[in-house]
Amino acid sequence: MQEENYTEDPKLESKYRRFEKLGTELKMPVFRAFLGMEVRNGEGDIIHSHRQRSHSWNRNAYNFLFSQMNAYGLTGTNLFEAGAISLRWTNGNIYPNGSNWGLNKVAGWDEDINVNDRSTNTGLLATAGATDKGIIVGTNNFPESFDGYVLGATITNGSGAGQMDYAQSDLHSLNYDAPTKTLTDTLIRYINNNSGASIGVNEVALYGRVKFSSAGTGSIMFSRDLLASTVTVPNTGQLKVTYTIQLAYPA
Repeated sequence: MQEENYTEDPKLESKYRRFEKLGTELKMPVFRAFLGMEVRNGEGDIIHSHRQRSHSWNRNAYNFLFSQMNAYGLTGTNLFEAGAISLRWTNGNIYPNGSNWGLNKVAGWDEDINVNDRSTNTGLLATAGATDKGIIVGTNNFPESFDGYVLGATITNGSGAGQMDYAQSDLHSLNYDAPTKTLTDTLIRYINNNSGASIGVNEVALYGRVKFSSAGTGSIMFSRDLLASTVTVPNTGQLKVTYTIQLAYPA
């Protein structure tokens, strides 16, 4: 039964569920990703709430995954296209770029990080005010693209016109449901509007900080979701963004 405020297109949802069922039958673990948006006004009342599929993981995400699974460096100098294991930073730079800058590690995703670390060096978590990693929102409504590498119009941190205050990311919440063999990771970030006027959110992204052996560390967009309609956050209101990522095991 479809949950209340679940806004995924029914035809697409049917395809997702068929795909998930096939994963179970073929003994192939299937990832599920969802995006939740909740808005409260200045009095704390919920004035908007919806949940949808997060279905816009991009070339950066898959190239990064492939390089890590194969312990392989980046290839395809100055190319960000099929067949090139490259990454494109949010500033537009493509690596590798001819200087043999191979992927070293992702800041915070190594064995030195413990479960209670909430610094900017930890995976997709971010400290208060950071807009170069973690959950980031924007106002642009251009279409989703597999080659997308940056939000169209990032809402910057602050309390001035058009700005919003980004809180520190909540710690990852991990849960395993034995009956369904489903592992769930929930990532939440609160973003407050103290700008003096309403702000419309049309796009949501997951940014990570990737460290290269020679090029230093840069921001990488792994996912950008275009909302079906504008989510308006009133002045003195609060936006809660929730990413829920699940791995459904076949056995």
